Amino acid sequence: MKSAGLVFLVLLFSVLFALQAGFSDEGSAAALYKARCAACHGEDGHPKGIAKNSAAFPDEAWKKSTSLEEVAQVISRGRSKMPAFGSKLSPEEIQALAAYVLAMKDPA
Repeated sequence: MKSAGLVFLVLLFSVLFALQAGFSDEGSAAALYKARCAACHGEDGHPKGIAKNSAAFPDEAWKKSTSLEEVAQVISRGRSKMPAFGSKLSPEEIQALAAYVLAMKDPA
């Protein structure tokens, strides 16, 4: 009985670790961006609509003027018309999104 419980716990922790680690993957961050951010910030990182006055994420000057922590904080707490996602996304998802945003480039 004890070994079955141990096997269950090992499997549970393995699944949880895999799920958590998956959000650091660029593909998962891209999917999360598309689902949560692209409607306002554009799939290419150029804002439109309600976010039209926010930064263009591929802009190198903007990237140099901000940090990963600042972007993560805006995602978590929101700003102006942007809602806060701190209660909707895990800290790992927020960090992955912030890194994804800072890595965006204009299509060639």
